[in-house]
Amino acid sequence: MADLHVLIVDDDRALRLALGKALRRKGCTVSEAQDGEEAVTPLSEGETGGATIDVCVLDLKMPRLDGLGVLRKTVGRRVPVVVLTGHGSIDDAVEAMRLGANNFLQKPVDADELLPVLQQAAGEPAAADRILGESEAMETFREQLDRAAQSEEPVLLLGETGTGKELAARRLHEMSKNHAGPFIAFNAACVPRELFESELFGHKKGAFTGASEKREGLLAEAGGGTLFIDEIGDLPVDAQAKLLRAIEERRFRPVGSDVERPFRARLCAATHQALPKMVEEGTFRADLFYRLGVVPLRIPPLRERSDDMLVIAKSWLQQLSRDGRTLTLSPEAEARMRRHPFPGNVRELINLMKRAAILSPDDVIDDDEIERLLQENPFTVWAQKHAPETLETGADGEPHMAAGERVTLEELEKAHIRRLLDEVNNISEVARIVGIDRRTLQRKMVAWGFRDD
Repeated sequence: MADLHVLIVDDDRALRLALGKALRRKGCTVSEAQDGEEAVTPLSEGETGGATIDVCVLDLKMPRLDGLGVLRKTVGRRVPVVVLTGHGSIDDAVEAMRLGANNFLQKPVDADELLPVLQQAAGEPAAADRILGESEAMETFREQLDRAAQSEEPVLLLGETGTGKELAARRLHEMSKNHAGPFIAFNAACVPRELFESELFGHKKGAFTGASEKREGLLAEAGGGTLFIDEIGDLPVDAQAKLLRAIEERRFRPVGSDVERPFRARLCAATHQALPKMVEEGTFRADLFYRLGVVPLRIPPLRERSDDMLVIAKSWLQQLSRDGRTLTLSPEAEARMRRHPFPGNVRELINLMKRAAILSPDDVIDDDEIERLLQENPFTVWAQKHAPETLETGADGEPHMAAGERVTLEELEKAHIRRLLDEVNNISEVARIVGIDRRTLQRKMVAWGFRDD
């Protein structure tokens, strides 16, 4: 990687001098800011003294304006940030990650430990550029997402695990008219049920046992920005009712408070679950589902856009190339990857490329290496474990839907498409039924040895 221009933001002058000197010895250009207020302008503009900043090292505990304040004031920044935190302030570090920090390290830290983290952060594209893909499906999705950003209506992102729903939410925020406010991300699957209302709406001091101080909820923290609630299907029914009221009336009441507060943020929700089925089962409110579903956008899974898979894989291999290596895939490796269904989607693909970069002995990664990594891949193991017992080999030697054998997702997809081709005998119609474009279907047929009639 080329030399980095690093901005160090810390009120400790001795630390700035020592860390700056060590990074310069490693070939970095270093600029300094002595507190948060001094860092806001260069981070917002992405440069200082006319030179572009590649990455920022940001201390969290500073006078005048602390690190979290800096992150909130520079939401639209294009500079990746690595935060430094002292012992006992991990909660603040997690909050910093929610506000868009790329990573965090505990003090004390030396240049040998810090530099690889800075290189990784600087090598990751900005959030708005990370929804990679050139397929017709992804072009359509991006266009719909950008149009939705101009509205203030809630957006519901639908997609399988690993398709990049949070990246889509960040792009929605950055393309919105309200992008000057913060982007606040909240995963409903990661919070104990009894803390949901406190997390979302905040609470008054003494509102319940353990509420030793007042807490601002996420609806308040989001201000005029974007509140992204991932895994909305895990929200308890009682919290769903309060969220619906906040959306409808644009006001909410913290737990234990008699005073209502305004809710100004744009709401974006996401889930991999089937919300209509949850509505039927009574675990998700129908009125909230309809309110969130004003602009429902589906992110297509990776198996429906194999060309995008190679675009993403090559992009990550380029980023992961280090120490003079230029990592590439052999044509045979590309063909093997096209045949893999990627049940973990983009997350699985990135995981695969990272392991290939670490474990592959050669710069050109061949199909045998990809096959080995796929067999050891936890996503593949998961898919095999959870695949339905529905295929058996027919008289034609191909797998058909039946009972008695566990199969991979690729075999399941292959059998399903084979059956549709036999029934419909029209490639365009089969592509429409399974939700992929004709060219992708034809490539799959060639890989599987199907005749293109």
